Amino acid sequence: MKLTTGHGVVIGAVILAIITVVTAGWGRYLATQGPLASPATVVIEPGNGPRSIAGKLAEAGVIAHPDAFVLAVRVLGLTGTLQAGEYTFDPGISLRATINKLALGDTENRALTIPEGFTTAQVLARIEADQGLSGKIEQRPTEGTLFPDTYAFRFGVKRQDLLETMSERMAKELAEAWALRQPDSPLATPEALLIMASIVQKEAASEAEMPTIAGVFINRLNQDMKLQSDPTVIYGANFDGNLRRKDLTEPHPFNTYVHYGLPPTPIANPGRAALRATAQPEKTSALFFVADPSRTHHLFAETYAEHKRNVARYWQAQGK
Repeated sequence: MKLTTGHGVVIGAVILAIITVVTAGWGRYLATQGPLASPATVVIEPGNGPRSIAGKLAEAGVIAHPDAFVLAVRVLGLTGTLQAGEYTFDPGISLRATINKLALGDTENRALTIPEGFTTAQVLARIEADQGLSGKIEQRPTEGTLFPDTYAFRFGVKRQDLLETMSERMAKELAEAWALRQPDSPLATPEALLIMASIVQKEAASEAEMPTIAGVFINRLNQDMKLQSDPTVIYGANFDGNLRRKDLTEPHPFNTYVHYGLPPTPIANPGRAALRATAQPEKTSALFFVADPSRTHHLFAETYAEHKRNVARYWQAQGK
């Protein structure tokens, strides 16, 4: 049967109308509110394809029909763009918004906080315990080389990569502090400044008194006095507790009651305030300090006689 031109126009118009209706219906389906009733977090592993991703989304209640998800991804030409990571989906999120989120890699940010004064062993323990990180620690950083801060990261970041970021930050902060160093400082190398800053970090009760504490230790170095820092003894003895008098006579390399000068390495990872206080210590005549009875700050003294009185006040307040 031969169709006339008029019939062809009519049939073409009908087909176009059907396509328009189907397309409009598909568009509405993609934009329809999804079944998710409350926020859900889904982890997409590297290498997961559309079918695997659809199964995880359906299991979490984000989508209702896995086959529709797979079809939509193919129709939209996004098969190879869906990214791995940790995603949080809002209630009622549509199929189109779900696919867009995965294609854009709109993953959740995680954060890991490293407090100032943490030892490298403490930092590594915290990194090992974080379930959002991946991989093994391939190389243990040396003491004092990890900058304490809060680090944002995406799920699955390698532990070793995060450690390298921390190391790069410390190198940058140390270089900036070294550039501020007073010209008459007895700290002859950036490494010496880092070691001293770690002691200042562990000794200070607050950032406000760090420059004074740094000034005391610089004075003691200049006068060839032992630093006599309790935190160095604690670090070298590898324990966390109250020092006993006999601990102060142990001959390990970190005992600054026994040895002159700086210990061989940092005793912790210092923050920016400690680094800069060490680079620019307060000009003070004090040579001694001891905790105030309240333990909120320190009492400083220029003479040993004055220091002994401050120590007596401290022990009296402790009932000893």
